[in-house]
Amino acid sequence: MDQTAVTPDGSPVPVYLALPAEPTFTPVLERVPASASVLDLGCGVGRLANLLVQRGHEVAAVDESDAMLAHVDRRVRSVRSRIEELDLDRGFDAVVLASHLVNVPDRATRRALLATVRRHLVADGEAFLQHHDASSDRYEVGTNSQRLATAAGDLELTTTIHERRDTWLRATTTMTLDGVSWSQHYETELLSPDALTTELEAARLRAVATPTSTWTIARPTE
Repeated sequence: MDQTAVTPDGSPVPVYLALPAEPTFTPVLERVPASASVLDLGCGVGRLANLLVQRGHEVAAVDESDAMLAHVDRRVRSVRSRIEELDLDRGFDAVVLASHLVNVPDRATRRALLATVRRHLVADGEAFLQHHDASSDRYEVGTNSQRLATAAGDLELTTTIHERRDTWLRATTTMTLDGVSWSQHYETELLSPDALTTELEAARLRAVATPTSTWTIARPTE
């Protein structure tokens, strides 16, 4: 594949292919019941979806990037779509919204994402939401770096927060893998527990568990 391939939002495909599903998705993998149906929203290259289908789950995976979906297991139902516009006309036992998508700064977009989550949950289903830890001191203006070992070699991640105003911030993350670098520019809205609760209530969801500071599990309220 093209080692410089990126999606429209700047996500580098080779980096996501190199990253393992765990420990990122451990809260999901530990809680989803056997033989559950799972909808993976913003699935990327299928790090989670591929592992779930290997474990015997019925999985549908959604992304707007053909370059990402090309790597999803053929046993997964792959759907190319914007999450906000998705309507599969059915419910799932579990719906996953990872990659901190719930932290999009635009409230209307955030609520549209959560509405899609709610629309695709069965009455006793659970939503798995990955979000930034608003209490972390990692989100102050400045630069931090880390190095991760992956199947494709060491991955160096350098994040610079250029500006922060209250809960909003503007940042750049540079990813270097096997001598190739990508820079992704983005804005984020940090959500306190109370703010996340408000957004969940607007989508007719309620938090039932917080297995880590960056994952919340919610269920329908009606």
